[in-house]
Amino acid sequence: MSVFESRTQQLDLARLHRECEHNYQRLRRVITDSKLLGACFSLRYKDEPRAGIELKIIEVSKYTSTVQIVADRAGPMWLPEIEIKVRIYRDAKMAEVIEWCTDRTIPWAMVEKNGMQARDEKWQWNMFLSELLCHGLRHGITELEA
Repeated sequence: MSVFESRTQQLDLARLHRECEHNYQRLRRVITDSKLLGACFSLRYKDEPRAGIELKIIEVSKYTSTVQIVADRAGPMWLPEIEIKVRIYRDAKMAEVIEWCTDRTIPWAMVEKNGMQARDEKWQWNMFLSELLCHGLRHGITELEA
């Protein structure tokens, strides 16, 4: 398949929705109540207590919540923290990445525009969230902060 053909091929929206539903279920295992504005949750790794994933609810509306996720010490010391904003849709039972590293907002439409790194970057960042949550749930201990 040529580069041109891969750029014009349609993305699988049903597959993206399934992944967003799975991410919602993973987040529910960590976040007990997504309606608590300012609530902080964390997944601390058992083998490395200084490293982990911090989750903070930064916005709450009638049907959605926005969660800021920071993965600190996720890699080598020279690698900056990973910061992701995720919108939780409580009515649809879905969660999707809406922003990462405070400098890129993911566009709503999945079409190629100037400045996009890849046509499927929305899919890639939701898959990254999936892997991050799976790793944290597998190797971490959940903590709730008031």
